[in-house]
Amino acid sequence: MARYLHVAFALVAWIFVATIVIQVFLIGLGLFDDPAFQATHRDFGYTGVGIAAIALLIVALAARPGRRLLGAVVVLFVLYIVQTSLPELRDSYPAIAAVHPVLAMGIFVLALQIARMATTLAREPIVDAG
Repeated sequence: MARYLHVAFALVAWIFVATIVIQVFLIGLGLFDDPAFQATHRDFGYTGVGIAAIALLIVALAARPGRRLLGAVVVLFVLYIVQTSLPELRDSYPAIAAVHPVLAMGIFVLALQIARMATTLAREPIVDAG
């Protein structure tokens, strides 16, 4: 069972990475093609990326990947929550809201590291303790 949970963890971690790439593409469309995609970027961030973030946290808790990797997933989830709240500060604290794209890069890098470590974990042989 642990093998399946580790594989699921790696798969969901890579799906999360993919949602970040899609999210960046959507804002690119909003900036360079059709401003209506800015709303799509926002909506996908709350739904697509949000569902992937929650799924990653749940699967990580079930997979029990170790304290370090689980801690990284928890940090990623908290950063996602902070990330989604930054645009709300646009009018009152624009300099803080401006951290939004910078934090997105950090989330992407952390998500890549988690996905790589989860993949390594999924590839490790299961040792029979009995």
